[in-house]
Amino acid sequence: TGVRSGHDVGASRSRRLLVLALPCAVLALPLSVHAGEVAGDVARGAIVVRVRCSACHFLNRPEKKLGPSLLGIYDRVPSITGVPFKRWDAKALNAWLSGPSNIKLNTTMVLPPLMPQDRADVIAYFEQQKQRLMAASAASPGAP
Repeated sequence: TGVRSGHDVGASRSRRLLVLALPCAVLALPLSVHAGEVAGDVARGAIVVRVRCSACHFLNRPEKKLGPSLLGIYDRVPSITGVPFKRWDAKALNAWLSGPSNIKLNTTMVLPPLMPQDRADVIAYFEQQKQRLMAASAASPGAP
């Protein structure tokens, strides 16, 4: 009892290395799109959105979950009342993601604000997603 086989030790070491290497790999992704003053990375943005937003927002469906759908949010008119933005552009998204309660005092968005790099990455992802949706819509004119 208490003695581990060489296989167990090696597997445990491999898991620890993977846990340490994965965040480093995500952080090493190349920066590609600019959002504000910080360059945003689309691939990292997709990861941040899945981790931070998907519990409360649908990412690939137009329906509301706890919060509004994030599908095609970039340059969309806000669906929530009480925000001073005409559209969710880079400036508006950056302000909202910096501190939603600074924009709308009684917001139900409870996660802590995103850090500047994460905001830039998320905005870059939303902008690219909107461009892809528009391209897909143009390619199939009968689609809604």
